[in-house]
Amino acid sequence: MNDAKYIQVIENIHKELMTSELSENIGLHAGTSGVALFLAYYDRIMLGKNEISPRVMEILEHNINQIDSGNGQHTICSGIAGFGWLCEHLRKLRMLNREDIEFLDDLDPFLYERMMIDIREGNYDYLHGALGVGMYFLSRFDKKTVPGYLNDLLVELEKSAIPCENDAVKWLSVLDRETGEKGYNISLSHGMSSIGALLIRLYQLNFETKKVNRLLVKNIMYILDQITYTQGSLSYFPSRSKENSSGNCYSRLGWCYGDLGIAHVLLQASDVLKNKDWENTALLILRHNCNRRDLSENAILDAGLCHGSAGISHIFLNLCLNTNIMEFRETSDYWLNITMQMEQNNGGLAGFKAWRTEEYGGPVKSDLLLDGIAGIGLVLLSYLKNNEIYWDECLMLS
Repeated sequence: MNDAKYIQVIENIHKELMTSELSENIGLHAGTSGVALFLAYYDRIMLGKNEISPRVMEILEHNINQIDSGNGQHTICSGIAGFGWLCEHLRKLRMLNREDIEFLDDLDPFLYERMMIDIREGNYDYLHGALGVGMYFLSRFDKKTVPGYLNDLLVELEKSAIPCENDAVKWLSVLDRETGEKGYNISLSHGMSSIGALLIRLYQLNFETKKVNRLLVKNIMYILDQITYTQGSLSYFPSRSKENSSGNCYSRLGWCYGDLGIAHVLLQASDVLKNKDWENTALLILRHNCNRRDLSENAILDAGLCHGSAGISHIFLNLCLNTNIMEFRETSDYWLNITMQMEQNNGGLAGFKAWRTEEYGGPVKSDLLLDGIAGIGLVLLSYLKNNEIYWDECLMLS
């Protein structure tokens, strides 16, 4: 398929997002900040402009007004930490100046307080809890107060780590937000792989390296102990953990749960700690997942970033660029073609709908980063210009 088809879909997505209604949700993954992220990259890649457009400025001002009006949601997915991460990201892209985002200085103490409440309550969830705010503070590491904030988060992570066999550690978390069920989760979106991702980034910043190294090794040891693969298995890891899998020792193909996100963190950890055994295991798992191409079997029901075909394509593109393994590029191309096949004139936005069960109303229009057209658009832009993939830091891939 030639680039013209991808460009047309990008233009259709851009047209939708230029006029989409702005919600009260100002977060990155599930709110207006994700829309602004796509529009900013569209301007850079498609128009060659490295400045804030009127539409992006409209969204930034809308988000500030929401905060001023009392919107106190704090998470990276749905709140202020996500908006703050966007602002810092646009500054790093030199689309905003430091002076433009000085208002974040006033929000940092509130976000720190919320982060500490979350982590002390055991809510380390990346999308909906303490680690997402921690990732926001990582983007502001050069601020005087931030290292202290991150140290306090690290102390609480160490205190809440539960020792288990083989000198590994694990963390208890909420598995079902509706029922309050607790257990052990190894996923990248909500579980212990996101703890690993945060520790990796702290280590790269030379922050408390001995403590971080020790905790990261114990974290990876627990994750490796969760491998359930036997000959013929669909996946290497269960969705949550061996002890919380209800007899189902397999997982879907996607960013949120299962092999791809977990193995990606394992590969990152192998790189920073120079562990060849971890690298070999990660590549073995990822190569196995190159062959998982049955949509039904792997629960691929839409094109979104979180658990759809575009997200799978982007993960494998990221892997190819970091490893130069062309099998990953071929797999990325395969899932990008699947994404294009999912573009239908079915009343969706730019031809796409996000999957929902009938219980929740069935497939819906979504302009969001995580499950909607903003995320799909960013994947297509990254395919066109591989050296402009900075945005996926918010998925803990870069």
